[in-house]
Amino acid sequence: MILKDLNLIGFGKFKNKNIQLKEGINLIYGENEAGKSTIHSFIHGMFYGFLRPNVRSALYTEEHEKYNPWDGSRYAGVLSFKYKDRIYRIERDFTKGQERTKVFDENRGEDITNSIDNGPARVLQPGIHFFGFNTRIFSNTISIKQLGSKTEDRLGQEVIEKLINVSQSLDDDISIDKAILELRDRMAEIGTERAPTKPYARNLKSIERLQEEREKILLEKDDYESYLEEKDRLNYELKKEENNLQYLRDNLRKLEIYEKAKKFEEARIIQGDIEGLEKKIEELSIYDHVSMEDYKEAINLTNSIEYMEKDIGESQIKLKETEGKLESLEDDVRDGESQDLDQITKDYNLYEELEEERNTILYNKGDNRLEFLKRDYNDNTKDMSRFKTIQVICLILSLVSLGIMALVPSIRFYVLILNIVSLLGYQYNKLKLKKLKDMVNNINEQILELENKERERKERIEEIELIQTNLLEKYKLKSKLELKRLYDRVQLEYISREENILLYNEHISTKKSLLDKIDQLKIDMENSINQLQKILEKNKADNLEEFSKALEKKSLYEKHIKELESKKELLNKTLGQTTMEELVLELRDEVIDRNVGVLDKNQLKYEIDRSNERISDYRVALRGVEENIKILGKKISRLVEIEEELERKRQYKEELENEYKALELAANTIETISKDIHDEFAPDINNKVGKLIEKITNGKYNKIRVDESLNITIENPFTKELIRISDLSGGTIDQLYFSLRFSLINSMVENNFPLILDDCFIQYDDNRLRNVMEFLVDLSHDRQVILFTCHKREKEILEELNVDFNFIPLM
Repeated sequence: MILKDLNLIGFGKFKNKNIQLKEGINLIYGENEAGKSTIHSFIHGMFYGFLRPNVRSALYTEEHEKYNPWDGSRYAGVLSFKYKDRIYRIERDFTKGQERTKVFDENRGEDITNSIDNGPARVLQPGIHFFGFNTRIFSNTISIKQLGSKTEDRLGQEVIEKLINVSQSLDDDISIDKAILELRDRMAEIGTERAPTKPYARNLKSIERLQEEREKILLEKDDYESYLEEKDRLNYELKKEENNLQYLRDNLRKLEIYEKAKKFEEARIIQGDIEGLEKKIEELSIYDHVSMEDYKEAINLTNSIEYMEKDIGESQIKLKETEGKLESLEDDVRDGESQDLDQITKDYNLYEELEEERNTILYNKGDNRLEFLKRDYNDNTKDMSRFKTIQVICLILSLVSLGIMALVPSIRFYVLILNIVSLLGYQYNKLKLKKLKDMVNNINEQILELENKERERKERIEEIELIQTNLLEKYKLKSKLELKRLYDRVQLEYISREENILLYNEHISTKKSLLDKIDQLKIDMENSINQLQKILEKNKADNLEEFSKALEKKSLYEKHIKELESKKELLNKTLGQTTMEELVLELRDEVIDRNVGVLDKNQLKYEIDRSNERISDYRVALRGVEENIKILGKKISRLVEIEEELERKRQYKEELENEYKALELAANTIETISKDIHDEFAPDINNKVGKLIEKITNGKYNKIRVDESLNITIENPFTKELIRISDLSGGTIDQLYFSLRFSLINSMVENNFPLILDDCFIQYDDNRLRNVMEFLVDLSHDRQVILFTCHKREKEILEELNVDFNFIPLM
């Protein structure tokens, strides 16, 4: 992801402020109160707004009111960025109660606001869609701030605390230990059976006492208990069956009206939508005349007028400065020229050209190639002698074999084979000799050619040296160095005489250009103002804000017209051949349940008959049980009171146990999850932090240890002893904190997201700062870096490193 344009329409102290960001390093410099934090918060606000996280109601953070424009102007901004080879634009209006956010795909020119995945957030937060995480993780990963001005002991402790929180919960402001401690405290308040003074143990004791009393009564009243249980069971079954019967009857009735009700409900909703749309269209019809093209032209004219006003002011300042410079140069202008400069320049350039030609000739000498050719010539000559000898031998063998064939006919066949072999050998050597002879002739020609070229090179070098000697003698000089000094001295004399004349003429030209530019700008600005006024009058608007609101109304008007046509088509399709009035009469006073559509009417009727039979049986049995209970009830009224009290105590016991288990499960779950997070990232973090701290400390420290308890130590590379973080200097702790945070980011966040650093290196000395800037330069090849600073050291280091970076000064 690459952030490209920040347009602060109205945000804090800024009004219509545009900042262009680029790939690589973006250095935003400004002194205190220059607005660095405002721009940083603007980026965060455009992606996430300023709503408090994890609350049900829409509560704004303090930053929302803090950055409301001081002059009461429009509280809004635009942010453009590149993501996955596409350009997107976020437009956000921060005004409380009227907050509006739009997201556009610039490549397609399409409003994609409705397709943005916003998670559970109430207000549109594009950061959740594009980054894949919420505002807390954004503030604790992509954005890194300084630890602040603290003592070294406190600084070291804060690094440990923040590392623990981030590694456990991905948020350096959320403490897992505190959350678990609160859960354990609540568990202790509830208590267990071994804590007699706590609510749980006291309730258990009350239950035991009531049970003992109850058992005494039950030993004498077993029959009464049996009747009570039977009564409860029969009442429960009767009530259950009565509820079931009513449920079956209701479902039967609901099923009969379901189909008609379904059609009416769909039609009613569509009809309501149509009436609402017609009313809105009538209200918005007054904006039908508003033109989008006129609005775009008005925006361009407004920006052009503001730019011309600024340009006129700057040009008038430059004009005044130019006139002052002309006055100071009038007495210094003198005519003059150097008579010898042209000749000396010509001679010096000739000397340089000859020197370069001489060096080229010496570099291109062909001695080595000539030696190789001579060696090949000698080797091939030797081969020719060897093949000639073999040829003679083959010829002699052929002649001898012919003589033997004539003298000894008995071995003629074998001698004939020898003769053929000898002739073949003779012919082969003849061919080889011809090929070698051609090669020797070719090599000899190349040798002659190279020798001629070498002779020509030597003659040219002698000629060049003679010309150079004559040039030096012309000026009575002995070396090229003396000629160079003479050339430089004459040139400086000429420049010193001509410089004031050229500068004076240049200022004259500048003055004329500035006067012409100012006159033209005034004319253009007046024309633009008149043109803007005509556009506003044409669209019945007093200013651009009214124009913008009217344009939004027109867009809504056109959208409602399309929706109305679609709704009318849908209504006709839904109603078919019936009308709304017919459906109203048929469904009057009926309650509609849409869940009964899957029921079987015949099965419902059968189940109703069976339910009536069971109810009759339950009522007969219940009357007999109640008569027996009435007889025994007077003697055991106390048992009822005990049962009621026991039930309350048992419910209270169950509530305490459930709460205790829930608290224990929550604490254990949080501990397990935080340990899993630590186990996942700790090995990778140890390795990454070690490499990163080695780079930014210039090799002073290269090994870091983060144990299971997240205690941090650094190994001294010389003594191998482990150093506690609290024993390090503030600058080193700041470096370590940066390394830890960056390593955690690299383990949790994709590498293609930008990295935003806000005054992270205030406590760094020059060497530390240079090391970390070199690291950021390497990092900027893979991700965009946005660095806010109130110092000029970062700019100076980047310039010394000859790095191409985007410098943005805040005035």
